[in-house]
Order: sequence, then structure tokens, then C-alpha cells
Amino acid sequence: MDESDILTLEEVARYLKLKPQTVYKWAQEQQIPGAKIGKEWRFRKSILDEWIDTSIVLSKAGFDLMFRSSQLAQERRALSGLELERLLRESMEGG
Repeated sequence: MDESDILTLEEVARYLKLKPQTVYKWAQEQQIPGAKIGKEWRFRKSILDEWIDTSIVLSKAGFDLMFRSSQLAQERRALSGLELERLLRESMEGG
């Protein structure tokens, strides 16, 4: 594990380009993945990156993009409906 992988609340705010108060509020409300260690919040950068990626994929725009891409792939490769469903499931699972 790299020491730079663990971030403070202030470092997360800079990384996400948010105010520290926003990150603190989200952490308290469990809207952002973090852990309170003693009186301090700590965050793992790799988990934050996954959280951001998942949020983008699950957004309407992300879903629309995946859907359009899957339609193009199906047309180009003449994929069956089952193959397309398998590819979409795998992409949502991250595999």
C-alpha cells in the first residue's frame, strides 16, 4: 500500500475540487466512502476513484453512452441479444 493512497479530508476536497465542508457533510451522511479514525476522517484514493467511476457509469448520461456503444458494437459484430446482455452485465460489474 502506498502512503499517498490515504487522504485527509482537506486532500479529498482538493482532489475532488470541492469545499472541505462539503466533503465533511458527505462523510457524516455516508455519501462518500471514508472512515472516521478517532476524530479525523480518512479516505482511500483508489476507492474514491472507483466511487467516481461508478457514479459516472450509473448516471443517466453514462448509461445512455453505454447503451449507444452497445448498440454500435452489436451492429458491428452482429452480436446476439444474449451476447449483448452478457457484455452489458460484465461492464456494469467492472469485469
